Amino acid sequence: MFSRIHNNPSSKKIRNNAEVCSDPLQQSKKEQFVLNVSLFFAVILAIFGIFYGLYIGSKAIIFDGFVAFLSVALIMLSVVTSKYIFKEDDDIFQYGYTRFEPMVNVFKSLILLLVCLYALINGVHGILEGGYRVEFGGAMVYSFFSMILCIVIWVYTNRCGKHLQSPLISVDSLEWLIDSVLYLGGFVAFGAIYLLDEENVSVWALYVDPALVIVLAIILASMPLKVFIQNLADLAMVAPKEMDDKIDHILQEIAQKYRFKNYDTHVAKSGRFYMVEVNILLDSHRGIQTVDDMDRIRDEIEQGLELPSYKIWLSVSFTKDPKWL
Repeated sequence: MFSRIHNNPSSKKIRNNAEVCSDPLQQSKKEQFVLNVSLFFAVILAIFGIFYGLYIGSKAIIFDGFVAFLSVALIMLSVVTSKYIFKEDDDIFQYGYTRFEPMVNVFKSLILLLVCLYALINGVHGILEGGYRVEFGGAMVYSFFSMILCIVIWVYTNRCGKHLQSPLISVDSLEWLIDSVLYLGGFVAFGAIYLLDEENVSVWALYVDPALVIVLAIILASMPLKVFIQNLADLAMVAPKEMDDKIDHILQEIAQKYRFKNYDTHVAKSGRFYMVEVNILLDSHRGIQTVDDMDRIRDEIEQGLELPSYKIWLSVSFTKDPKWL
């Protein structure tokens, strides 16, 4: 016999007269609202960079504004993904759309790694070319206001990502953090040169900015690299150890309670969603005799997982033949 519980946007589970399952549609709406706020300010930052660069005649700032549109495209991708991952399975995607989330996060983290690599190469190139003068004035104003905007949005998206437990928002927040630190690095370079060499004439002043960019790029690269590895593991269907240990512990207790012969489990993770398969080998002379007994075991497994039903694709099968384990 076989049971399946999957991510259904309309599913509501009532247990002991109390609602214990979160509403995935509400989750999706809140998530999309946060991502749209992020998208709005990413567009503002990009437009500000282009027009401010044109105003002061800085090609570097104009280029930075165009690069900011890359963030806009990545956030739009997250918004679309957020709409799809909560959709119910259909004839085409019969296991639902959950795989889209790690796919998008792998792509976005790879882009962030390339941004860090680009900054690193620019820093090394700047040092090899003998450094360069950091110009005060317009560039400093741009760095300051861009830094403040990025920090504010990073704080907002970081808090929302943790509250909603959303990997999509967390990766988006990581983008804002990287931008914040890079703009902060530029602003610190301006400040250091201004305080230590107000005339901006010493030789060491030439290397402050590229050296700082190299250090920041190396430090920042570890964050998207971690996200990349985690989500690549999801795509490869590597069993998450914590959930694998948890389901094994649950089955050990249930096996003792219902005295069945053996069991086998398979666990995979896709973003924030889990696929759990349980196969139980029965003994006709022991504790599991009826369909009600089987359903009771399914309920106990689901309760033990302590996750909203829309985050679990749970399959529980029962057999008397060991070959089906």
